[in-house]
Amino acid sequence: LRGVLDEGSFPPLRDFADIGFLRRRCGRRQVVVKSLAHKDKTGRPVFVTDPELRLPLSAFLDSVEEHERSGTPPPFYLGKVGLNKEIPELAEEIDRAPASPSKVFGECFGSPIPAGVFTYFGFGRNTTAVHWDAHDNLLLCVTGRKRFILYPPSDARHVYPCNDFSRSALLPFTCFADMSPELQEKFARSAQARPVEVTIGPGDMLYLPSCWWHAVEGSEERNMILVWWFEFRAEKRELAISGNAGGRFVGAPAV
Repeated sequence: LRGVLDEGSFPPLRDFADIGFLRRRCGRRQVVVKSLAHKDKTGRPVFVTDPELRLPLSAFLDSVEEHERSGTPPPFYLGKVGLNKEIPELAEEIDRAPASPSKVFGECFGSPIPAGVFTYFGFGRNTTAVHWDAHDNLLLCVTGRKRFILYPPSDARHVYPCNDFSRSALLPFTCFADMSPELQEKFARSAQARPVEVTIGPGDMLYLPSCWWHAVEGSEERNMILVWWFEFRAEKRELAISGNAGGRFVGAPAV
């Protein structure tokens, strides 16, 4: 969904992209960040865990500005951070906005998860490996760009699930033709996958259904998305349980 919200209806599109605003409003907060990453062959930092390191938000903002001055590689990624718990001032700004994705489109989904809205704030092409989420996602890009590679649930056997089967062994954003012969042999079934690629920018939204595999790459400049997770609507839950999830929802709002 392109250009769904603007700064008038949703001021965080303006304010959350402003480092000075973030420092004044909540720079003193201690936040949890991702710090464990490896570089792929293109130089992207691929973050491979949930947040595990706590530091002042002001220190993270320092790293954003240092990257923009000198190109210093990103040491941290403010990814999967719940605003209600970690940065309540920003959650308050979202609640005060005349419109927000949850206010405009919330009735299309089940109940929002109790933790509320999350943010993913990075820079330097921060990348998240291929995985799937258990809830329906509604994502809004605040600043920068976010690039997604999306695989439908039917591609599960082609993306080589690993660990707890919510993550994939595939290299993110690497198509079969670009793999080395060794990797092509190791991941032969990935040639049958049918991914979809989409990039969103400020004011754009993406609906990402539960169980869709996806990898995410941020832009070189600072980039931020806000994410709302929702439980299944009753109709969707019933279809999933019955095994007819490929069917059409009767009477369900269009998303």
